[in-house]
Amino acid sequence: MDASLAPYHHRHQELLRLAREHEARLAPTLVRDHPDQCLAGAQRLAASIKAHLSMENAVLYPALLGVTDADIQAAARGLEAGLADLKSRLRAFSHHWASAETIHLAPDAFISASHDLLQVLRQRIDLEETRLFPLVERA
Repeated sequence: MDASLAPYHHRHQELLRLAREHEARLAPTLVRDHPDQCLAGAQRLAASIKAHLSMENAVLYPALLGVTDADIQAAARGLEAGLADLKSRLRAFSHHWASAETIHLAPDAFISASHDLLQVLRQRIDLEETRLFPLVERA
């Protein structure tokens, strides 16, 4: 593994762990009976995603866009463009599900929105881990 990517691999594993924890709290009965726990988990996950995206946006992608390898640049450019979608979804999720009361009033919608966000997050991590990072590690 390229040492410069180690923090990103580790953060991806942490995000996936938090995603699994959040997903485990999405049983309809649990969401209805304990919206406060669901909110706390969602907020932990959202804060971690935001921090990770900020790190990628400030450090990783600018560095990769500056390399001379055209394949790395193209992959980084494509994935950088996709950051906006995840950021937008995360912002909307965090804004809409900002209180336990909101979750309590619409538990099924919270579950659905959570699954959608988790799917986008997992797809994003998979793309970086299977397409971008291997190019960097081979360079």
